[in-house]
Amino acid sequence: MSKRINYIDVARGIGILLVVMGHNDFAAVAPFMHKLIYSFHMPLFFFLSGYFLSTATPFWTFVKKRFNGLLKPYFFTIFMIYFFSISFEKMNFANAITRIVKAMYGTGLYIDWVQLWFLPHLFVVSIYAYLFYKVVGRIDSRWVRWAILLLTLFIATLTLKNFFPFPLNVFGKSYKLLGLPYSLDLVLLSGFFFILGSETRPLNMEKLYGNVFFLLITGAALVLMNLFLSPVIDLNTRVYDSFVVSTLEAVAGILFIMALSRQVDLHVAWLSTFFQYIGRITLLILILHGPIQDFWGQKLLAVTHNLTLSYWLAFVMGVAGPVLLYELFVRSNPVASFWLGRESEPPRSKAQKTEVQPAPSEAAEGEKVSVN
Repeated sequence: MSKRINYIDVARGIGILLVVMGHNDFAAVAPFMHKLIYSFHMPLFFFLSGYFLSTATPFWTFVKKRFNGLLKPYFFTIFMIYFFSISFEKMNFANAITRIVKAMYGTGLYIDWVQLWFLPHLFVVSIYAYLFYKVVGRIDSRWVRWAILLLTLFIATLTLKNFFPFPLNVFGKSYKLLGLPYSLDLVLLSGFFFILGSETRPLNMEKLYGNVFFLLITGAALVLMNLFLSPVIDLNTRVYDSFVVSTLEAVAGILFIMALSRQVDLHVAWLSTFFQYIGRITLLILILHGPIQDFWGQKLLAVTHNLTLSYWLAFVMGVAGPVLLYELFVRSNPVASFWLGRESEPPRSKAQKTEVQPAPSEAAEGEKVSVN
């Protein structure tokens, strides 16, 4: 198991908060900030997920661990959604089964809780990265590996719309599907950032991340590119407008968050502790924030008639709700922890309750889910 690195957990915490922030009505509340967040937040998650990639594990052991850390929580959540829908709402069995079958396809437009698309896709991206290193990892030159990696990204941008949609004929019936199962059509694109994370780790960039001028430069580059350039990124809907501009924006955003996280960890202890805590329960926040935020957003808007206020209050609930459920029902619950692909934690002693304790890894071999 890889040793935890505090500023990586800080980056995960910041990243998942940006995900929650970017959903629901944020595009109407703050359109420029919405564009800015979307220019890098999903590449950031793949980058962080690949940071601790290890190919020393035998292949099938690796697959099994990734299944437990990603697909098991996905399947568990899907079945729980429709169990509660049948039990407490008016959904019938036929409708529930139809939606479950669609959800098994694993792409965002076929899942009621759209954000869940990340989990099955991260599973296939992890396997792709593992196989990439088994082949390309034999090349000693980092520059050659990076050239090959850039080539895969270029190919990805050329083929991005090939399967969105694509026709399929089954037993004489024609269907038009949006994306391949588990978003396999995205694997070269998301795999680029996943493998970039793995390639970056040996470079020991902590000193660079700790330089305040690097923070300012990457932040300024990110803001200026989004201010004056039009290309946008939305991986779920297969939007990656420019091989050059979109990639530069995504990389600038990743480096900015890494530098910001390092600065926070070095200089603001209480904020670092908060982000680390959030970063260690990203999986639960990823799964639950959507319906919680949507529910509270609608309720609060009906009461306040103020879109901006209701959005920000709903954002707080979208984070606080999963945190509360984690503390009450998941952290020390071995059954819930098993189905969510993590180890349960022992109850805290009175002394431990005064500080945030590290949570066990949510995924295998040190690979944490960044949007886990």
